[in-house]
Amino acid sequence: MALRLYHLDKFSIFFDEKSTMVISQGVVLEGANQKEVFSTLKLSDSQFWKTPTLDYRPLKVHRSLTYSETFSPRAFTPAEFWAPKTLEDYFEANNRSDIGNSPFYYLILHWWMEIFGLSDFSARSLSVIFSVLIIGLTYLFGKRFFNVTTGLIAAAIVAIEPFFIAYSHQARNYSLTFFLTLLATYLFLQIIENKSDNKKTFYLYLGYSLAAGLGLLSHFLTISVLMAHAIYALLFLRSIKGWVRMAISAVLALSGVTLWMLYGGGQYTLYTLNYQADLYKRVAETMPYNNPFGIILPATAANVFNKSLPIFTDLVFFTNGLTDALAGKKNVIIALFTGILLIVWYRFKDRTKTPDWLTHRFPYLLVILSSVFYTNHKLQFTILSVSIFALSFIPDIHDKANPAEKKRLWMCYIMGLFPTLFLILMSFKSGHTNGLTQRYSGFSFPYVIIVLSLLLQYYNTLKVEFRVLIFVFLTAQLYFVGSRLNEFYQDKSVKYGYFATPRVPNPYYEAAQKIKELYQPGDTIFYPAPRFRILSEMDRTFLPYSVQDAQLTNLYLPKTAQYIQAMDTTQTEVIWIKKPNNPAPVEIKRLKGLRYGSE
Repeated sequence: MALRLYHLDKFSIFFDEKSTMVISQGVVLEGANQKEVFSTLKLSDSQFWKTPTLDYRPLKVHRSLTYSETFSPRAFTPAEFWAPKTLEDYFEANNRSDIGNSPFYYLILHWWMEIFGLSDFSARSLSVIFSVLIIGLTYLFGKRFFNVTTGLIAAAIVAIEPFFIAYSHQARNYSLTFFLTLLATYLFLQIIENKSDNKKTFYLYLGYSLAAGLGLLSHFLTISVLMAHAIYALLFLRSIKGWVRMAISAVLALSGVTLWMLYGGGQYTLYTLNYQADLYKRVAETMPYNNPFGIILPATAANVFNKSLPIFTDLVFFTNGLTDALAGKKNVIIALFTGILLIVWYRFKDRTKTPDWLTHRFPYLLVILSSVFYTNHKLQFTILSVSIFALSFIPDIHDKANPAEKKRLWMCYIMGLFPTLFLILMSFKSGHTNGLTQRYSGFSFPYVIIVLSLLLQYYNTLKVEFRVLIFVFLTAQLYFVGSRLNEFYQDKSVKYGYFATPRVPNPYYEAAQKIKELYQPGDTIFYPAPRFRILSEMDRTFLPYSVQDAQLTNLYLPKTAQYIQAMDTTQTEVIWIKKPNNPAPVEIKRLKGLRYGSE
């Protein structure tokens, strides 16, 4: 818990979290459902049948056959900003600001903040709760399907895994989704193994349907987990009755997201996803490095391999982060060759005739000798070679497992690989690499960690020279994992925090506190109005400039306040107050460079 609470609200919210904050309150980012707050609407007859008087040759365009809508900026108050929202407002906010994804998360977050208040700490602390629950559930999973020691080791790894800590610091759906999918798998395995027909069986199916269904309503990519379950069922479910029940459970699990797509805020999700896929493909083909979305490359075999390799390696605690630090093909080849030689030596050492003094020292000598040839990051390349050797014992733990445990291991293998393979398949289908990111396959972490926990126990059965070799360098890997956590806590981790330069504390919260301190009746608060850049059809709104700064500041202002506020269309950087008896503006906050993902 302490690792997840540390610096929880020290750094500002970024673009995705901004969407989270407003969606949970039924507000569309950029105000598409707040037109009456930021503007006055004037309807005028377009008189499309009349030929306009022009002194230049008109362009060939389609003319609207509707009334013209003209929006004029108006002053507003926090009380008007917080006008009651309808269910349709919440649907529109979810659909426009997050393609209709994660409605269950936003529902929980809304009521969470109703109880604990609207703040960055409150919003992020919900993710902390579910991240801690993942630790406990991982322990139960390991204990139930393997042994107590496996559960304890796995829970300990989850507790310090940088991935889980990083996403516990985000006001996003990921911690909730990972918890629900792990719970669904926990119940699913019990269903597959349960041979009785009793009340417990009914509750297992009901629990699975709820966990899987709510998982889909927390993130649509939960579908990859359900597909992995289907693969496992094909391999190990042999009962006709079981297949009928699983089919009913699947229908129940899918019914919620189906209803959401048909009648809720997900009505335009598929349209938006198709639109985004086409947009990202065009971006990848025309401007992969210079676009508003980050680096998006065409889905060639080389690009997909380079993007997916860190996803696979970071799943394994032994190799977490190594692909980011290691450079040089020669070094990689030496590390791979050293790891393979260690494997060969272990498997065939008893068939070779070597002096006793060399037999026990060969692994150390090999590792030391190979380190001489590395041109950089010698320790980390050595960790890579030893990790390759350490992972080679997966077939051994499988062979030593009993029949029931072998089936459970297959679930871990499938769940460890399939979500990322699904992303790779979708990448080739869509023609770009934008979706190849760790958070979209983070479902795999608990199952890979279970396998690693079994490996750590198996190493104690090895001869001392191999046991020492593995544990010494895995301890060194803990140092580098700690370094990555330290980078994250300093907000210097591009992998987990998205920003190489540390963010400042939330500028909108600071602005709101200063406004509450300085505002007096008769004052007017002015917000910058930068040009609004439309990146997709769902972004399209009613004003040519952004009202995002005003929206985000009002999140932290009293809901019943009568502060007079307006948009300043003459500048794009400063929140300021105009006082009636003072011609000089009172600067509240300068936002340039502090919008994090919105600039």
